[in-house]
Amino acid sequence: MKKYLNKILVVFVAAAVLTSCKKITDDMNVSPNQPDVLSTGYGINSAIQWLGGTGGGNATTNINSAAGELYSQYLSETFYTNESRFALAQYDYQGYYTGPIADLNQVIRFNTDPALKDAITTLNFGSNANQIAVARILRAFVFLTVTDRWGDVPYSEALKGLSELTPKFDTQKDIYTALFKELTEAQAQFDNGGLYEDILFQGDVTKWKHWANSLRAVMALRLSKIDETTGSAEFKKAVADGLMTSNQDNATYKYLGELNNENPWFGNYRNRYDYGPSALVINTLKANADPRLEVYADTTSTGTIVGLPYGTSGSALGAFKIGNRKVKGNISQIGPAYASQSSPTVWTSYAQILFAQAEAAHLGWITGGDGQAATLYNKGITASLAQNGITEAATATYLAKPGVVFDATKAEEQIITQKWLANYLGNGWESWAEYRRTGFPVLLDPVPTALNADKHIPRRQQYPQSENDLNKTNYNEVVARQGPDALNTHIWWDK
Repeated sequence: MKKYLNKILVVFVAAAVLTSCKKITDDMNVSPNQPDVLSTGYGINSAIQWLGGTGGGNATTNINSAAGELYSQYLSETFYTNESRFALAQYDYQGYYTGPIADLNQVIRFNTDPALKDAITTLNFGSNANQIAVARILRAFVFLTVTDRWGDVPYSEALKGLSELTPKFDTQKDIYTALFKELTEAQAQFDNGGLYEDILFQGDVTKWKHWANSLRAVMALRLSKIDETTGSAEFKKAVADGLMTSNQDNATYKYLGELNNENPWFGNYRNRYDYGPSALVINTLKANADPRLEVYADTTSTGTIVGLPYGTSGSALGAFKIGNRKVKGNISQIGPAYASQSSPTVWTSYAQILFAQAEAAHLGWITGGDGQAATLYNKGITASLAQNGITEAATATYLAKPGVVFDATKAEEQIITQKWLANYLGNGWESWAEYRRTGFPVLLDPVPTALNADKHIPRRQQYPQSENDLNKTNYNEVVARQGPDALNTHIWWDK
């Protein structure tokens, strides 16, 4: 992070020099085409687009990034197989800080500063309170993604500018405590002043509240193996404040039918075809004649649906051909519903939150026991199938399958496996986190062809090299506390 702050220092020094020459540079250094005041709605939407991978985000940092989908084994790689075999250890989180988090901090500043909060460029997008609430929710979502990927990360001292060039690493436990507080306060902060032009929930304040509370429920369950008392208490509070109530509440990022904001799988399938549905996800769907099969994957040249075995590499790949949009191969491509130019992606779904409540009922965190868990589990499946356009009749048939009917003795495995299926190509980081927490679904682990030391699915990702180079004291401290900066080091809640 220090390297970015050094750039800021250069800018400030340059500004000081220019100020000393103000008499001759008043007009030369002012662009007539660039506003010098932030339009806060653009700051919010810029952060949302970044997370969708179209506003500065990239293949390793957007919410439905290839890395997250590969770690969760939704996809297999067809040509370049290093990422699915864990050859990449260090992933750079700098973009999260200098991208959406910085944007959202500015939104909060403009809506708080007495000299800026009443400006038309601020109030055009809604009341100050509503914009601050949205920025806090989005920022918490980003930090949740970051801490669940790396563990302890800079939080309380991050983005302090020149006042803190070497931020400390906060413990994940402390970050979770802070995020519970942020989301709780943010969802209670909305007023009746309006919210306009946000591209995630189209200004619907109730949906923002439901998402914030649902994220709290997701976080609470993360604590099920490390701090059940806190997890149970936070889950109950989230339920009381109001979770998602239908698929209309889904946190859905909507891509467009144009190059600058298109679905990333469509972009990949323009000429590369690097990814296909894994044999694991295809065979799991086939095992119970899941009607989502033909939605998740396209047919091959023979009209069948075939997944690529995860971790296939080297000469073994020669037996598998994915083809292209004109000529199909002998393994399936991602289905058009998920890989068309404007196909949306769901970051947090109603189905996911129903499964979270099903697990909470099974754990005794909410009332109803396994009877209620079964009801919520069935509702979760129904919501996922409805989200994918499956008819009520087909849903009823699927729910009656022996391998689908709820079994309290296998509750955790069934709930998490169905949650994994429901989250296909949505938020891969979330599914990877749930696998680490529960061990479900049963993924290929270890991966025989993996290139990391122990061949197991990573438990975290390594810090960017810049932390070791430019923030050495704090880096050494976090390694001593959390464990080696390695893929197999478990983070706080992963026990």
